[in-house]
Amino acid sequence: MIIAKPHIHQIYRTGTILENRRKCLRLDMNEHADGLPDEFVAEVFSMLDANHLSAYPEYASLIRKIADHNGINRENICLSNGSDAAIKYIFEAYVSAGDKVLLTDPTFAMYPIYGEMFAAKVVKIPYGQDLELDTEAFLSEIDGTVRLAVLVNPNNPTGSVLSVSEIDRIIDKCKHYGTLLVIDEAYYYYCPTSCIRQIDHHDNVIVLRTFSKLCALAALRIGYAAAAPDIIANLNRVRPTFDVNAVAVHFAECLLDADGLIEDQIRLMKEGKRFLVSRLRENHMAFQDGHANFVLIKCPGFVAEITGRLKDRHILVSGGFRQECLKDFIRVTVGSIEKMEQFWRVFFDIWQRMAADR
Repeated sequence: MIIAKPHIHQIYRTGTILENRRKCLRLDMNEHADGLPDEFVAEVFSMLDANHLSAYPEYASLIRKIADHNGINRENICLSNGSDAAIKYIFEAYVSAGDKVLLTDPTFAMYPIYGEMFAAKVVKIPYGQDLELDTEAFLSEIDGTVRLAVLVNPNNPTGSVLSVSEIDRIIDKCKHYGTLLVIDEAYYYYCPTSCIRQIDHHDNVIVLRTFSKLCALAALRIGYAAAAPDIIANLNRVRPTFDVNAVAVHFAECLLDADGLIEDQIRLMKEGKRFLVSRLRENHMAFQDGHANFVLIKCPGFVAEITGRLKDRHILVSGGFRQECLKDFIRVTVGSIEKMEQFWRVFFDIWQRMAADR
C-alpha cells in the first residue's frame, strides 16, 4: 500500500458526489435557484461548434471583458476553475508548512481544508451570536507571524458584511506586517460594496469572484482572482495549463456581453428575498436575512427534522452547522418569487404540522 503524506489522513472531507438534485428545489448550496433564461442558454449553445471543442481554450477576450466589467487592467486578472481553484493557487504560491493562516469561523469550507492540505497553522476568529465578526479580535491577530488572512465578504454562511472602514483597517494592518489578504467576494452582486479597486493601491490584496452564484454557471466552474500584476504572475506559475474550459469561457463572455442580464438576475433575487422575508415576519419567525443570496431561519431544536421533512418533499436546504451561532438555523438559498412561493408553501405546512405535534 502506498501511503499518502501523514497530515493528509487527518483531513475530513464531506462527500461531493451529488445525485438527483436536479429533481429537487435546490436551496442548499447557494446556487442560482432558477438558472439563466432558457432562451439565453439556447442561444449561447447554438454558437458553439466542433471547432470550439477541438481547440484549447482562448482566454484573452474574456480577460479583457472582466477587466472592463470591473474597471481594472488585464494584468490584474487570473482566471480559475471556479474561485475554489483560485484559493488553491494562492496556497500553492504563498503558504508553506507551518505558516500562520488567519480565518474567520465560519467561513467558506475550502479555506480551512486548504490550510490542512498545506500543513499551515490555522487560527480562527469566531463570529458572535449576533452573526457579526469581532473585527478587533481579527485585527489583534495580525502581526509579523501571519502569512495569509482571509475575509469572505459577504460571509457564507452567516450573510454578514464588513463595512468599508473595517476592511480598510484590516488592509492597512496586513500591509504593515507584510500579510497577504484575500477578500472573497463570491456574493458580490448581492451586496455590491467591493474591494476590487483596492488592488490598484495595495500589492498585498487579492479579490476573488465567481460565476457560480448570481451568474448561474456553477456547473461550468469558472471564476477569477484580481490582484497586483506580481501576484497574478505567481498564481499563473502554479495554475494548471488550460484548467478553465472553453465552454465556460464562452458562456462567461456572452453573459458579460448580455445587456441587462446581470441586473435582471439581481432584481429577481431581491424580489424573491423580499417575498420570503415578508412571510417570515408576518408569521413572527426568527430569521437573519443577511447580505447574500440566502436567508437563515431559526428552528431551535428541530433543524434536522425540518431539513429531513423538506427533503422528503423534494426541497433541499442546509442545516446542521456546528458553530454555536448557527446551530439552530437552516440556510435557505433565495430564488425568484415563484421558487420562494414553492418553498414557503411546503415549509409553512411542515412548520404548522410540527407546531401542532408539539
